[in-house]
Amino acid sequence: MAIRSQEQVTLPTDYDTDSKYSRAYQTLYANIRLSWNNQRTRQQTILLTTPTAYNGLAATAASLATAAAQSGTPAVLVDADLHTPSLHQRFGLSNDTGLSDLLSMTTITSQATASRLQLTPVPGLRLLSAGSTPSSSTPLLLSSRLEEVVTSFCQMVAETEGKSGIIIFHSAPVLGSIDAVVIATVVAQTFLTIVSGRTTRSQAKQAQEQLQRAHAQLAGAILLGV
Repeated sequence: MAIRSQEQVTLPTDYDTDSKYSRAYQTLYANIRLSWNNQRTRQQTILLTTPTAYNGLAATAASLATAAAQSGTPAVLVDADLHTPSLHQRFGLSNDTGLSDLLSMTTITSQATASRLQLTPVPGLRLLSAGSTPSSSTPLLLSSRLEEVVTSFCQMVAETEGKSGIIIFHSAPVLGSIDAVVIATVVAQTFLTIVSGRTTRSQAKQAQEQLQRAHAQLAGAILLGV
């Protein structure tokens, strides 16, 4: 799906819900929602990533999560870009504790996950920031605790909301590190974000091949900047 890029976005709620920008994300979310019938879990988990670094991916993730929450779906947005976190700034929240701190725990429970979530200005949308910056994110993400975190999210949404929700992971680029590929192996769907005029055909193909080699469920591509 093609969406006009809005890198200057401060908050997704700055845009009228009837604007073309907002409607594009509402449509994108609706398309994702329709695919849930093919998933075995009630809680949908997805990853948004890019082939190479692109600052606007944070706005894309925030806008998709906002569209989900505004549709009545409980939404959790996770900043899994542990070295260059930005989602907490976008929502005016803190980064004192977050994903990296959960991954460092010996035992991860839905209660521990819930306690680290922050309410955003968007009703129905909560944020898990990246947390304290580790010297290297790869050992944390490669550990089995990443899968435990995803499971705890699903349990937490089921316990607190009692209905299907969506957990959206925002990660570092595929070609920049192994982080995105690792996350892609434990979520239900991965969407590769392509930026018109920036992402080359070669970069997109390389990223797609890396995800496919890891047996990630590559559900589609989002084209920005058209």
